[in-house]
Amino acid sequence: MRISVDIGFGFTKAVSDREKMVSFPSVVARRIATTTGGALGYGQDDYLVTINGQDYYVGDAGMIAGGNRTWEDQVAQNQNLNILVLTAIHVLLEDDAKVDLAVGLPMSFYVNQRKSIRDALLQLKADVTIGGAKKHIEIGSVFVFPQSAGVYYHALHNIDGSIKNQNLFNRQVGVIDPGYRTVDILYMARGRKGLLPREDLSGSEELGMNEAHKIVRIRTSQLVGGEADLLEVEKSILWFNCEFDYKGRTYNIRDIRDETYREHSAKIVAWVKQRWGDEINNLHAIILGGGGGEALFPYMKESLPTLMKVDKPEYANAFGYLAAQALAMQASGEAAAAKE
Repeated sequence: MRISVDIGFGFTKAVSDREKMVSFPSVVARRIATTTGGALGYGQDDYLVTINGQDYYVGDAGMIAGGNRTWEDQVAQNQNLNILVLTAIHVLLEDDAKVDLAVGLPMSFYVNQRKSIRDALLQLKADVTIGGAKKHIEIGSVFVFPQSAGVYYHALHNIDGSIKNQNLFNRQVGVIDPGYRTVDILYMARGRKGLLPREDLSGSEELGMNEAHKIVRIRTSQLVGGEADLLEVEKSILWFNCEFDYKGRTYNIRDIRDETYREHSAKIVAWVKQRWGDEINNLHAIILGGGGGEALFPYMKESLPTLMKVDKPEYANAFGYLAAQALAMQASGEAAAAKE
């Protein structure tokens, strides 16, 4: 079974080759025995996960239980990496067959860390239980791609590798992928022999949605006359329609969020224009995906007329990794057949 996992700093998104999807916050908390029995109301994004006998709260449950996001610069050393990947695979896996896994890394990490992350994930082998269902998980193969490349492949291809957007195929395009920690950009330049990424016009910047939420937190603190907690601000935006509770009062921070998102979009657009310079005029389209794509699109569109948003932007990389994986597996099969 083919499964792709987009291991974001903010959210983990995953898609199977049967187009089943799952998304949850990239938050893990160790579960310890309590007199309450650890009672939590589990919903769609709440998981009590048992991995080789150890219990964890994952996703929304992890946020409620006081878990943290881990941001090690060496991705393979992220203590939560295996837990997040195994949770996503368990939710999507329909049998005990080995998994052909596709994952992605931010552009700034990809070149130096793709081998270490592949090697680490290839060693995954665990018995995982969620909601009483126990599954044995092993990894058969691992394909690692740059995150923004996932958005690109999602825009052009179906998950089986077939072309779904002929208008964009073999066209010079740019990609903007705003995630939780970073914004990745990719510039696909057309040459005589096809499209190639221009490394000098591609890269990452720490302008992800977390930076916007930090500003929302500061402004919310000013509104309530106290120190608003960043995690509580994020919960307000993601879960509670911008209602923020503080010392017995409920505040609506929607206007703060909207104004901050507008300003944050302007920062991203300014950085993109600075990186691409006059080359931006040579693009057939600019493709927007990623976890922040839906929220920022209305504001970025004002400054980038050729901007287009992919379907399900928060899942764009996960879908794109499956498409790129299919193409890589097809190419490998054709190469093997040619040698026979």
